[in-house]
Amino acid sequence: MSDGLALTLAGIGIALAVPLTFMVANWVRKNVDHGEARFDSSGRMISDEEERDEA
Repeated sequence: MSDGLALTLAGIGIALAVPLTFMVANWVRKNVDHGEARFDSSGRMISDEEERDEA
């Protein structure tokens, strides 16, 4: 593989990586639940699974 071809492929890879990174980040922001953590009086985190088991 010649140096020119290697640099061209590297440039294409970098040019595609930047927009793909933002596309994935926006998808995660919109589609992944980012619920807030809640804590009880002793400082332990309250999870939804514990509440479902107790109810």
